[in-house]
Amino acid sequence: MGYRLRPHSRLSLDLAFFYNVYDDLRSIEPGGFVPGPPGLGTFTTTLANKLKGETYGAEFAPSWQVTDRWRLQAAYTYLQMQLHRDPGSGDTTSESDERRSPRHQFSLRSVMDLPYRVQFDWGVRYVDSLPAIQVASYVTMDARLGWRPTRNLELSLVGQNLLANHHAEFRPSSINTQATEVERSVYGRITLRF
Repeated sequence: MGYRLRPHSRLSLDLAFFYNVYDDLRSIEPGGFVPGPPGLGTFTTTLANKLKGETYGAEFAPSWQVTDRWRLQAAYTYLQMQLHRDPGSGDTTSESDERRSPRHQFSLRSVMDLPYRVQFDWGVRYVDSLPAIQVASYVTMDARLGWRPTRNLELSLVGQNLLANHHAEFRPSSINTQATEVERSVYGRITLRF
């Protein structure tokens, strides 16, 4: 459900609410003990579909055309997730997946059309922590300076994740692999449109 309000020709306010219900979500069910060599053995698990849940939240997104050549856009998102085991499920870990998605996110983006077909964009965003997989909250910023010498050609200089050398955004949990982090990057880009 959503609503858009335009209190002024240069200002719009968007508000959206959502509620979703899920059945037959993946669960990790305990199996049995498989004996091995003396003193050793393995506990087994099975993937099943014995979880259910719901997600709900809201997003608020104002947009302001500051001048004919400058626009600001912001967004705030709230997400709440609730997971529940079906009767008969022995899964003791999957309910912690509730905190594998950020509860709060905020972003602010600026787009400026400068003289001589030059455009400068920048954006900053905050993403809440993911306690279930030990990922801290972070703030990052991206920027782009682009020039369109012709209608079909754009030359850009882009910077991503400019506020820190690196940060984690996700960690695998089902398969134990090395965690990776998103690094700061600066690069040039040529875009040709046909």
